[in-house]
Amino acid sequence: MTRFVVDLGDIALSKEAQAAISADIQKVALSHIANLHYEKPFVMRFPRDWWGFILRQDFEALLHGEQALGRGLLQTAGHM
Repeated sequence: MTRFVVDLGDIALSKEAQAAISADIQKVALSHIANLHYEKPFVMRFPRDWWGFILRQDFEALLHGEQALGRGLLQTAGHM
């Protein structure tokens, strides 16, 4: 599974700076994916609880990916 993560830890950022960084990362990633010209469409989700997006080839895989990432993010944050 391909996964890219940017973790800025405890760096103090304004809400505006967080939104700008997130938008730029999403724009770059989505533009590269669009240029790959896959024949089959993808499904995408922008989770509420964290910046970024999840991209999978079908809806069921998207749900499983979101659950797996959610568990991993919660464990990383110390919320088991």
